[in-house]
Amino acid sequence: MTSIQHILTRSTDFFNSLLQSIVTKQSTMADLTQATEVFVRKLGQDILTEVLEQADEALYETVKPRHAYQVKEKRRARTLVTTFGEITFHRRYYRDVQTHAYTYLLDDWCQLPPYSRIDVSCQAQIADYAKDYSYAKAVKLATPASLSRQSAKQILDRIGVLPNTAAPLPEPRKEISHVYVEADEAHIAIQKDRNRQLRQAYVYESKKVVGKNRRELTEKRVFTGYGNLWPELEAYLYSMYGEPQVTILGDGAAWIQGGTAYIPYSHCVMDGFHAMKYLRNIAGNGAMRPLYEAILADDPAQFCREVAKKKRYSPQRKTGIAKGKQYVLNHWQSIRQWLQHPETYSSSTEGHVSHLLAARLSSRGMGWSKKGAAQVARLRTFKENGGNVQNYVIEHLVKKPAVMPAVEPQALARQSQHHRLFYGTYDANHCFALPGSEEALHGSWMKGIKNGGYHHIS
Repeated sequence: MTSIQHILTRSTDFFNSLLQSIVTKQSTMADLTQATEVFVRKLGQDILTEVLEQADEALYETVKPRHAYQVKEKRRARTLVTTFGEITFHRRYYRDVQTHAYTYLLDDWCQLPPYSRIDVSCQAQIADYAKDYSYAKAVKLATPASLSRQSAKQILDRIGVLPNTAAPLPEPRKEISHVYVEADEAHIAIQKDRNRQLRQAYVYESKKVVGKNRRELTEKRVFTGYGNLWPELEAYLYSMYGEPQVTILGDGAAWIQGGTAYIPYSHCVMDGFHAMKYLRNIAGNGAMRPLYEAILADDPAQFCREVAKKKRYSPQRKTGIAKGKQYVLNHWQSIRQWLQHPETYSSSTEGHVSHLLAARLSSRGMGWSKKGAAQVARLRTFKENGGNVQNYVIEHLVKKPAVMPAVEPQALARQSQHHRLFYGTYDANHCFALPGSEEALHGSWMKGIKNGGYHHIS
């Protein structure tokens, strides 16, 4: 345990060298920060290595009297990539006397997955970073060790595609009688295949004002996926609210309008962003009130006459006007519902798709596999729903071995006492002056007692 016992000395030397470099203007604050980061990582590597090797010693001393295991090799190395960097530690290789199976007791006791080069906590950090950054950047942020971006992809493959229900569910709120569902999709570029629509829908109760021109959704729950999201949404709504009135907002796509077939007491409303987009295409810089009045009066003929006027006054915009007219007529009832319900005027569907899906999956030029895009989308969904990605990954990647070592925990705890470090403390408030210690003739040994056992070297 030489490296651990000299942590105080090494830390003192490091502190003194840093202090000397800053007072002599040889280093800047940036230099100090970088040097400290490297030093802390090196200390972390040494501590992990020493703890694992001393735990292996304690395990050996615990199982030795029972003769249940035969040591086949005393020092077999294993290398792990951790968040501090790469560590190499040695442990014993055993053969079970009864079953004749070969095993590493330390690996089984610490639940280290066999053949895995990356520590589970480091894998969890890589997965957490991968939901926001590229695979290559995720591994660089998680560990200073050299890893390829393929490592991040393999970690996500081991986790799989998280279910939309992975994050903890809130307490039911049966007293709420009306909720809203906003739905939209992001277009994902798939490698060696046609682009796919990754759908997103989220449930919320209301919007509260949190700043100028800013609102926040209350009790939001997000769902994403390629397929039909409505059965999951219907199950969530029923478990949370019973059978509330549901307003579904979206751009009028067939899959969004199809939600009314799954969710009882629901109706579709055009979201404000798309409704205003196409109505502005028609009106241009002119008045929009005649268009509103025709829609509210449920008079498509009057609406078409108003569109014809716009086309006569602005023939250069006839393509955009015709496109807007066709869109409004195709979604006539949904747009009427939007105009009749002021609480749906402000829509956040596009903003949520941009923030949750497009920001990572489609805003930059990148190609995905179908599975990879779904994995990242569900990780981001899990985080948005209040889940802790690192805890989830650790829970699902750490698996107990099929046969745990035949080690008595109490006996192991007793043996570990022999491998504990001694405590050394210094508290100036409890160091009392000794008579005569102020005279130099008494030597440094008395000053050492006065200083709590430490001998200070200037």
